[in-house]
Amino acid sequence: MRNALTRREMLKRLGIGGSAIGAGMLAGRGLSDEVTDGDPDYPAFARNVRLVQPTTVDGPSAFIENGKIMQPAREIPLFHTADVVVVGGGFAGVCAAVAAARAGASVALVERYGSLGGLFTNGMVLIVIGTGERVNGEFKLVTRGLCEEFLRRLEGMGDGAIICRDPKVYQPTVDPEAAKVLMDEMVQEAGVEMLFHAWGVDVIQDGKNVRGVVFESKQGRQAILSKNVIDASGDGDVFHQAGESYEQISHAMGFVYRIGNYDRIDKSKAPKDVKLRLGSIEPNKSARWVNNLGPRGNGLDVRELSKIEMMHRKSAWDYMQRVRGTPGHEDVFLMQTTPMLGVRATRLLDGVKRIDKKSAISGAKFSDVVAYSGDDRLKYPAFAIPYGALLPKTVENVLVAGRCISCASDLIDRVRLIPVCGVTGHAAGVAAALAAKSGVTPRQVPVADIQKGLREQKAYLG
Repeated sequence: MRNALTRREMLKRLGIGGSAIGAGMLAGRGLSDEVTDGDPDYPAFARNVRLVQPTTVDGPSAFIENGKIMQPAREIPLFHTADVVVVGGGFAGVCAAVAAARAGASVALVERYGSLGGLFTNGMVLIVIGTGERVNGEFKLVTRGLCEEFLRRLEGMGDGAIICRDPKVYQPTVDPEAAKVLMDEMVQEAGVEMLFHAWGVDVIQDGKNVRGVVFESKQGRQAILSKNVIDASGDGDVFHQAGESYEQISHAMGFVYRIGNYDRIDKSKAPKDVKLRLGSIEPNKSARWVNNLGPRGNGLDVRELSKIEMMHRKSAWDYMQRVRGTPGHEDVFLMQTTPMLGVRATRLLDGVKRIDKKSAISGAKFSDVVAYSGDDRLKYPAFAIPYGALLPKTVENVLVAGRCISCASDLIDRVRLIPVCGVTGHAAGVAAALAAKSGVTPRQVPVADIQKGLREQKAYLG
């Protein structure tokens, strides 16, 4: 027999009179029904319990045939249609989605985690370095447009959202929670269709033309049809799934953690011969963040990823126990470990144009420039990023943004920085929107139109 409470009984258990006010409170919480299906002994929770019709449908399962695991053909439900779909909600994907939407496109953003920012926030890589260059001894910001807007808006979120270690050089450190909230606000303001907990697993392809993506979530596999796709996955998942060529590299896989109660340390009590690594400054005055370089590994190998992540987590815990055992450091604790392993680079697009260290330090100019990156050490000049570095050689209707654009391995440690991801995402978003609006492929959009659209959105192009 169904265990149900009437609205009157629920109000009575909650100590609310059977007035219109009480009924209105429940209605405001989605309880306009006459009954609930929760445990009567726990009315505060019971009011939220409802039996509903199943929202997922199971399809044919994989099976074994002649010793091989086979997956039967099945129809993939159409979930959504958009002008532009962005795969990956890191900083590159956020900037791409917002830029495309502001340029007039309908946009869907697919992100595998439950918050935006990728390694910037979920990976807790909090430093925004590589924003500018030195010109005649003075700092010059070059990663403008959406990247600058984001940082300036963080400044308006109050103490604890952002801090600049050197007031003469705009390379700030941000709080990851503030950054997540602001990214949510920016995609919502732009009218982006946001899909969290959704993993882009395939493309919808007609020859060399990509017509959309397939994503997987708790609802199973579903499709989004689109005019253009932006690969902001970080690992080049989309262009790989579309059959485009690339180079793959291994790199150190880092791990970030945060230390709490830093402000309670009494260093005068510690033995003079004890040297502890207690991280770098961040907006939270009672916290410090530690960025471990980590061992080199293959960021596309699930066994390697799993092994390195467990190793890092155990190492952080053991180190903090050692710190807590040091006189004057008893109150510090391991406040937070990153939920996202710091994979620095994997696939690099083999694109129409490729940038490398030589072109970067020589100040090479490109007629199709769509972005500029600074140098994190302020040793070299800012370098131009051409539109061709975002374009696959053969696949159509795909643009690439973030750390997996077409660059040489000797430049990856500048290309993978947060601001570069932002400006390349910005460029890809504007280009994808213009292509959708004109009914052409991104390859066919006049570069002058892209540059005009970027300047209108306050990007810096030299």
